[in-house]
Amino acid sequence: MFTPARIRLLVVTCCALFMAMLDNLVLGVALPSIQRSFNAGITDLQWFMNAYTLAFSVLLIPFSMMGERFGRKKMFLTGLVLFTVGSVLCGLSGNSLQLILSRALQGVGGAAIVPLSLTLVNAGFPENMRAAAFGIWSGISGLGLSIGPLIGGLIVEGAPWQMIFWVNVPIGLLSLLFGSFWLTETKGERKPLDLPGVLLIAAGLFGIVYGLEQGNTKGWTSLEVIGSLVTGTVLLILFYVWERNRETPYIRFALFRNRRYTAYIFTGFWMNAGIFGAIFLLTLFLQQAQGYSALEAGVRTMAWTGCTMICAPIAGLAVGRFGSRTVLTVGMTAQALALAGFAVLIATAGVDVPFLWQAPLMMLAGAGMGLSFTPLAHGIMTSVPEQSSGEASGVSNATRELGGVFGIAISGLIFQSGAAIRTPDDFGTHLVPALWSSAAMIVLGVSFALLLAATRLVRRKLRHAEAQAAGSA
Repeated sequence: MFTPARIRLLVVTCCALFMAMLDNLVLGVALPSIQRSFNAGITDLQWFMNAYTLAFSVLLIPFSMMGERFGRKKMFLTGLVLFTVGSVLCGLSGNSLQLILSRALQGVGGAAIVPLSLTLVNAGFPENMRAAAFGIWSGISGLGLSIGPLIGGLIVEGAPWQMIFWVNVPIGLLSLLFGSFWLTETKGERKPLDLPGVLLIAAGLFGIVYGLEQGNTKGWTSLEVIGSLVTGTVLLILFYVWERNRETPYIRFALFRNRRYTAYIFTGFWMNAGIFGAIFLLTLFLQQAQGYSALEAGVRTMAWTGCTMICAPIAGLAVGRFGSRTVLTVGMTAQALALAGFAVLIATAGVDVPFLWQAPLMMLAGAGMGLSFTPLAHGIMTSVPEQSSGEASGVSNATRELGGVFGIAISGLIFQSGAAIRTPDDFGTHLVPALWSSAAMIVLGVSFALLLAATRLVRRKLRHAEAQAAGSA
């Protein structure tokens, strides 16, 4: 039953979550205005976006683990303070460097808010109600991420770009105030502090994410990009070696022996890789190939985001009836079909294809996202012991964030390959293979979901055979 206390928990965690996810993409439409204000160069514009993503993705796991040790409520509220202060500093920034550093501080706060909001919801609801609660959480998460360009366009159309950040302040302060009274402190397994492990995983993730984000800009064969990717990979290998020999590891790699947990982790990576690479390019398609303004493009993408918001809570109910893997497979299949449909549509009808023809595919993709986020969250959190929920939340969120960065990088690489893009028709020609690659990534994610189903089927048959053998004996 959704008691008043549980409703208050959802209100606080989901408001903070929406704010943090919104700031992943909300800045994009304001970049031209900021460029004029600061006389910023292309490198500055990239760092306005990347500073948030880098800080966010690198610190997801450390903040999750600190929540387990020091208290989930305490670290969640700490994240709210950091994010709100970062938003104030962004609004007050007078030059590019100040804005970049302030965006990084926002990312630090977001890295605490997102995984710990999920852990708090997991701890605050009994097992039979978690699917419904995760549905609401997933709907808000998907909505915040997808609606960013629309919110940014609405603000930039009628107000200075600084308002993009100032709107966070009242949300952050109210969430902090009510969270102080409404949230209950919970903790997970109290592991000893492992500073070398924290530094290794943070630096390793930074190298991987930085290399992926800079690859299309500086060239995948550049020393900076190759060096970053190789260094990040080496550091993550060293992290594994270091943790494997510890009595109480920072990340319990033994959890990956659970095939259900592992399948959900990899499914989340490939789903984000496929869908966010496609969202990135399709948003550009509406503006650069079809000539819509940022606001007009944002309004049209509501066909996508609206279905995500509607279907995520429905998925929570469906999970309780059909199971996480079934709902997840349906959701990801819908996303893959939608992206393949976009590729066929643009290849056959050209870039002037009416939006009325695009809308059903956007709705299918949005519904698929809504049907996927919830079973992923539910499946991961229910496949590990309660004391490991914080670790699972951090690992899954970091993996999905890394998947999104990877997908945008690969889709962008395929999109930019070949001849120069000079006309809208050129844009469409380059977009089609990139969409096929995004659909292929999601299909790869579906394969992990199906592997999960096959594994459970084999285990069920083995148990049945053992029971029959025992009965015969």
